[in-house]
Amino acid sequence: KREKLIIDTDPGIDDSLALFMAFQSPDIEILGLTTIFGNVSTVDATRNALFLCEIGGCPDLPVAEGSHEPLK
Repeated sequence: KREKLIIDTDPGIDDSLALFMAFQSPDIEILGLTTIFGNVSTVDATRNALFLCEIGGCPDLPVAEGSHEPLK
C-alpha cells in the first residue's frame, strides 16, 4: 500500500531533489504540495514547485501557496 502524503516545502535546491525522488517512489502517493518561505520566498517556492511538478511528470498535482511570513 502506498503512503499518501501532502508535502510542505520551500523548494530550493535541497527540497527539489527530495521532491524528484518522491515523484519517482513507488511507495509514495503525493496528494499535493504546499509552499512556504524558507530558502526562497513563498512566491519563488510556489513557482519552483509548479515547475518541478511539470518537469517531474506530475503536472496536475495540486500546489497551494502558503504564508509569506512566520505565523504570529
